[in-house]
Amino acid sequence: MRAPELLEGLRVVANSAAIDAAVLPDGARMLRIAPDDAIVAGAATLTIDDPFAIIEPEYTFVYWRLRPAEFEAVKHHIEWPVPEMGRLGQGLIASVPAKIVITPDDVLLIVSAGLAHELSERLW
Repeated sequence: MRAPELLEGLRVVANSAAIDAAVLPDGARMLRIAPDDAIVAGAATLTIDDPFAIIEPEYTFVYWRLRPAEFEAVKHHIEWPVPEMGRLGQGLIASVPAKIVITPDDVLLIVSAGLAHELSERLW
């Protein structure tokens, strides 16, 4: 299996309303981890209307972009309900903490960089 790619972007910790109202740069994608916590993939800068917001570069995750057929081979390792299209789902995949985002064209399989080798060995 191919090596994962680094998920570059920003980690945002702020109040939920401020994250909801964020205007993303073109090409950026918000991955909502919790109501007050998100990763904005593909963004180098971001302004949030929360004076206590924490916005820092995110370097801890990697991802694989899976075609639908590749995802079908992985799907039976997911130990939780698959999320709706465009929403972030997170939980154990092959007993490794991971995240997925399903789009019409592909599925992003996201994992902490330190666990990428473990997940890769278990899936492929």
